[in-house]
Amino acid sequence: MAMGLSIIVASLFLLNQSAFGFHSPLLQSVSVARTHHSTATLHLSPESQAASENNHADADDATILSRRRLFGRAISSTAAATSLALTNGPSIASAKVVATPFAGGISPEQSSPEREALLEAITNKSSNEVIAGLVEKLLPLSPLKGDVSSAATYESALDGEWKLIWYSTSGFSPLLKLPSPFRPDSYQYFGSIAEKEVGPGRVAQGLVGGILSGLGPQTELWLSSGAVAQESHPSTLEIYPPFRFQLGVTPGGATTKEKRMIVEADSDAEFRKVNARTTEAQLAPKNEYEQMYVENFGRGSLRVSVVTKGDPVIVGEMFVHQKL
Repeated sequence: MAMGLSIIVASLFLLNQSAFGFHSPLLQSVSVARTHHSTATLHLSPESQAASENNHADADDATILSRRRLFGRAISSTAAATSLALTNGPSIASAKVVATPFAGGISPEQSSPEREALLEAITNKSSNEVIAGLVEKLLPLSPLKGDVSSAATYESALDGEWKLIWYSTSGFSPLLKLPSPFRPDSYQYFGSIAEKEVGPGRVAQGLVGGILSGLGPQTELWLSSGAVAQESHPSTLEIYPPFRFQLGVTPGGATTKEKRMIVEADSDAEFRKVNARTTEAQLAPKNEYEQMYVENFGRGSLRVSVVTKGDPVIVGEMFVHQKL
């Protein structure tokens, strides 16, 4: 079992370049940590720690993009991937639709033609250019408005479990580019379920199934961080350390056991250094994660989010999730 676990975890290169920022060198250290059943707590020198906490205006300017530029970046990446697919045959681009949305959950009165068109395109695994264009049309229709809706409204809307159904950036995660049945499902957890699983004031992501099934039918890889909504713009979450990568089980499953800590990092710079990021990236500001379209209709609600600030490798990544 230990050998199988080591092999599977070692294969998770570039597991997740999300707002929580887990990259390939980190996953290489995971193999070592799990093989020896140990916990790796990572630390930088005091000088590096202090440098990471300084206010770098130039880094801010370089990593904060307007919504138009962010969406243009997403469109550009999908267009490039589509062009590659047409030129060289099948490519990873088709794997950006990572799950089929389920029908129902909200009433026809709560939906819109733009929403239905997006769901149909994702269900039919349309090209990424088509899906990205439909996402762009949907954004102005968000029931929640970033700087107008209250923090409590966003907190209520986000609370629960969300399943990733589409993402924009071709380099997001090789695991999600795997064909079924090897591709795991990707989830995000907010509010009460996140507090129960990873602690108060935190958000989490999880990968379940696919190639990870070899670790057990209910095994889940958990990636979590602190998160606080901006006072002036509660649609945006500021992502904070500590960053934790843990091995556990799915929420609400028949099996319950304490998560095993694999890696924990106490600062952005520390975490990015472990991910072999450049000095510029280590000094970049904290990641910020904006909810550009959010529904608060309960099960079946849609959410479009984007990384708007922080590590330059992941700024501009866009995701579509559906609430379970």
